[in-house]
Amino acid sequence: MSKSITKNLVVMFNKNKTIMGGLFGMAGLLALAGCGGVPEHERECQWQGTPSWYCRHTAKADSYFVRGNTQSYFIPAYTGPKDFPVPDMPVYADETLDQTLRASVVLGDYKEALSKTGLLALVERQGPYTLFAVPNYPMEHPNFTVDGSLMDAQNETLLKQLMAYTVVLGDYPPAKLRSLIAKNGGSVGLTTFYNEKLIVTIDPQTGELVTKNKIGQVNKIWINGIPQANGTLYVSQGLLNFVK
Repeated sequence: MSKSITKNLVVMFNKNKTIMGGLFGMAGLLALAGCGGVPEHERECQWQGTPSWYCRHTAKADSYFVRGNTQSYFIPAYTGPKDFPVPDMPVYADETLDQTLRASVVLGDYKEALSKTGLLALVERQGPYTLFAVPNYPMEHPNFTVDGSLMDAQNETLLKQLMAYTVVLGDYPPAKLRSLIAKNGGSVGLTTFYNEKLIVTIDPQTGELVTKNKIGQVNKIWINGIPQANGTLYVSQGLLNFVK
């Protein structure tokens, strides 16, 4: 083998060795980052050059963060006047709010409305959030006057207001709500997405939690507070009218 060929092979070997070393070094750094407790969604965000403080507050929430958790709840079949039979749906405590909505037939219209108004992407995130979700039948047949369907173009502003009124900032499981209601003289105002107050109180006849709007219209709760990875999910019996 000539000296020139041998020299070229040595140069190529050294270059490859340098490249491989760099790759292994990078892999080691990434492994260390993973071992340091930084969630995967934050690392993905930071790899794009985004500041770490922004990633912590805006990246999607990690699902299944309680590893091995098998705790589950059920949303019963909803049988409205024209509904087709729907089986009881399991809801897992270590899933995020949006994952539960995407999997639910009973909350299909509500999920579509959140998606249409941009709020479904919000409840993918760490939050926490408390949702007062609405089943299909009251979404399609609200107990107040609407021009056509809520999903029609002419109702875009109304739909945004109605859906934002079901999204509460913060985590409010039933025990916490009852404690706040007792401390505040019988009711508590929760801050919703557009900074409007959703009033939660206790029905004096049944002792159950109910929601109210500013003019006192009452909405009963059907599913009473399922814990989720990024908040709490309630399911209302109807759609509470937003009143400015």
